[in-house]
Amino acid sequence: MVITGCSHSGICNIVDYAISVTGDSRVLAVIGGFHLLNANENVLTKTADHLSQINPQHLYPCHCTDLNAKLALAKRVDIDEVGVGTVLEFA
Repeated sequence: MVITGCSHSGICNIVDYAISVTGDSRVLAVIGGFHLLNANENVLTKTADHLSQINPQHLYPCHCTDLNAKLALAKRVDIDEVGVGTVLEFA
């Protein structure tokens, strides 16, 4: 599971680093700000493609991920909407 604030270094870079540190390519969930506010189409496509390859079981884009980014991601990967007060439980 990767939990991040605003992913200034890039959500793909952060997830890749977590995989390299743990040595485990399985990603249960990615939760947090993806730093995709007003992102251009090229960035959105590359991000969606990369996250699709990683294939996390759950993807929760939050703050600093605008509606256009969520729509672009949702075309390639399943995303879940979260907000204040949302409770997530993982077994």
